[in-house]
Amino acid sequence: MDDEDSIDNNINKKWGNIKTIKETKQQLIEKDESTEAYKNKWYDEECKFAIEEMKKAREMWLIKEEGRRSRSITIKEETLTK
Repeated sequence: MDDEDSIDNNINKKWGNIKTIKETKQQLIEKDESTEAYKNKWYDEECKFAIEEMKKAREMWLIKEEGRRSRSITIKEETLTK
């Protein structure tokens, strides 16, 4: 029975610590109202455009890479069947 009590106490203590951390985090976020303004300052249309271009480039790369893999597999299969 003592083991169960100590486990329960340990769990309660850890949950208490987690709650404290969450509460502190929330207080810091609420106090620092400039955080939101700072986060949004650097993200502008230029950033949005750059991110979209990066996504497009990655998609193109993935398509090309898939094509290379397909050709490689086809070549290997042809070599094996000869």
